[in-house]
Amino acid sequence: MRLLQVYAEDVGASLKPTPLCALAIAALAQVAPVSIPRFEDYAVTEVWHGTATPVKIVKPAERMFRTRLTNATKGPANFAGHYRFTIWGCGSECISGAIIDLETGNVFSPPLAKEDPDVMHFSVCQSAYENSGVEFRVNSRLLVLRCGLNYSERLQTNVPDAYYFVWEAERFSQILHVPGGRKR
Repeated sequence: MRLLQVYAEDVGASLKPTPLCALAIAALAQVAPVSIPRFEDYAVTEVWHGTATPVKIVKPAERMFRTRLTNATKGPANFAGHYRFTIWGCGSECISGAIIDLETGNVFSPPLAKEDPDVMHFSVCQSAYENSGVEFRVNSRLLVLRCGLNYSERLQTNVPDAYYFVWEAERFSQILHVPGGRKR
C-alpha cells in the first residue's frame, strides 16, 4: 500500500486505500502458475478391443496414403480408447500421421494439419528436429506434440514447442502451448 501512496503523491493524486482496492490489487498481483495437462486428467472410461472396421478412404489425401492407413488398422487402439494414431516420415525434418477410429473406419487429421486435400492434410510437424515427437496413450484423450526449432545454448539441445491437445467430439482442441524458447 505504501508504494501506491508514494505513486499517488508523485502524480499529484489523492489515493485513499480501501480494503476492496487492496484485495483487487492482491488478486491482480498473483499470477497462477501454468498447470501442465496430465494424461490422467483426460482419461477414457474404456479401451476398445474389437475387430477394426475397414478404413473409409474418402478424401484425395487419404487415397494417397491408403496403404499406410489400411495397415494401421491392423494394430490395436493406442489413443483415446478406440482410435489408432499412426505416424510416418515425410522427409528429414517432417512427421506425418493420421487418427483412425477403429470402430467406424473414419480417418481424422492430426491437430496442426491443414484442412486441404493434399499431403499437408496429414502433417503432424514440419519442424521435427531433435526432441520433437508425439505423446499419447490408449487410456487418455490428451495428445502432446513437441515440434519446432528452438536451440538452447544453455542446454546445448533443441527445445521444441509443446502443444497440448484434447480429443473431443472427433476433433482436437488446443488447451496449452508452451513455447520452446521459454526459460524452463
